[in-house]
Amino acid sequence: MTGRTSDTANNRIRLAGLALALATAALLPFVLGSNYHLGVAHQVLIFIILASGYDLLLGFTGLLSFGHIGLFAIGAYTSAILVTSTGAPFMVGLIGAAVLTGVVGVVISIPALRIKGHSLTLLTLALGEVIRVVIRSMEWLTNGSHGIAGIPRPEILGFSFRQPLPLYYLLLVIALLTIAFAWKLKRSRYGRAFNAIRDSEIAADVCGVNISRMKMLAFGLSAVIAGIAGSLYAHTVRFISPEFFSLGLTVILLAMVLIGGRGTIIGPILGAILFISLPEALRFVKEYYLVAFGITIWLSVLLLPEGLAGLPRRLRRWMPRRNAKEAGL
Repeated sequence: MTGRTSDTANNRIRLAGLALALATAALLPFVLGSNYHLGVAHQVLIFIILASGYDLLLGFTGLLSFGHIGLFAIGAYTSAILVTSTGAPFMVGLIGAAVLTGVVGVVISIPALRIKGHSLTLLTLALGEVIRVVIRSMEWLTNGSHGIAGIPRPEILGFSFRQPLPLYYLLLVIALLTIAFAWKLKRSRYGRAFNAIRDSEIAADVCGVNISRMKMLAFGLSAVIAGIAGSLYAHTVRFISPEFFSLGLTVILLAMVLIGGRGTIIGPILGAILFISLPEALRFVKEYYLVAFGITIWLSVLLLPEGLAGLPRRLRRWMPRRNAKEAGL
């Protein structure tokens, strides 16, 4: 009875927290007050989508890939080229980016079925760099190092998202849909199969999990979301070049998921908010902001090994011990 009461209380706390988060996200543009800060919010939402998709691979399935930013780049370039070169609508660019990156993600997963560990990490690292080099070398299509400029803002069924405020709500809706998809997937039999592979491939195989099919599915779904994020990035920033999709961005994406809390729904969200907004918040310390940012990240790793998502659990463990100590037990 006590356990059921505790579960009910926890569910109420979660629902209250979810309602508060949604209300904050909906009202945030009216608090920010400038297009610059609204632009930062756009970046946060795009990276929430990207990090949530990456967590399907890293957190749910335990597959470490350094090629995800390459997929993000393919999505951005596919959408930008379709819209600027052929005059196709934004939705065609978005769907084209999702389909192409999904196919590339499945192709990348084929060698991943045979190798694992450090070899898989090196393979995906090489693929990410190859994608960037190919984009730079195909000047006839991608404009090489000069990049593609003048990418139009999204327009859906005649409604333009050219202004920052409507664009914010479009990105917010897509981010919420991505989070809801990850939440639903985590509780499905596919999500449980991903977790089983992450915990032990041998045990998952014994339990009847089709390892190859599940890995290809994880790569494919994660790649589709990376393509959608890439398309949204291109049409939000309106300029893309190969230099942006660098190895440094790969490391930042990895840190978003690990420091936020991999394998959780809230972790990639917290990681994206931290890594995009904190550097902006620390600019008041001028040239020392990178040092302050680095110290903040270092403390997060040191004090929260389970990521920011594990903070409530650590507090729940800490409170009973503190109360017992004060009671002299």
